Amino acid sequence: MAKKNRRVKLSSLLIVCEGPHDKAFINHLKDLYDNRNTGQKVKVESADGGSPRDILKSASKNKHADYDKKYVLMDSDIPVTQQDWDFARNHKIEIIQSTPCCLEGMLLDALGEQVPDGNSACKGKFHSMLEGAPTEKKSYSIRFSKEIVDGSEKEQLVTLRKLLSNT
Repeated sequence: MAKKNRRVKLSSLLIVCEGPHDKAFINHLKDLYDNRNTGQKVKVESADGGSPRDILKSASKNKHADYDKKYVLMDSDIPVTQQDWDFARNHKIEIIQSTPCCLEGMLLDALGEQVPDGNSACKGKFHSMLEGAPTEKKSYSIRFSKEIVDGSEKEQLVTLRKLLSNT
């Protein structure tokens, strides 16, 4: 009897980030937690800004149809409307919001730092703490080592850690 070629479907995860800084940070976490032995394929993309709806539309494009799990990481400075939540649910996209206000505010909060008001102030304070450009994943390696991320109780970091490690 001839042996049938069976293809095993692997789990796939898509994370669409609001912008290039978010993408660099998620790629840093991916380096820390994406254990290829779990069989999960992880893709990180940037929506390059816009409204919550724009970011969700980017994650829902046909080229992303084959992903088992889809997540969007976006700032919370612009409210997500009920229509956006419905759109996400209908397209099977989970939303992770950076709080307070933006990625940099969330990361300052996770480090126990005072979070200034507004995106620009958060970005200015946080970027000065990095070891390089905020668009480079290696810039996050000292402030967000595996030990620091493992020890964080910040809800969004815990969620991202679990997603990327496929646990």
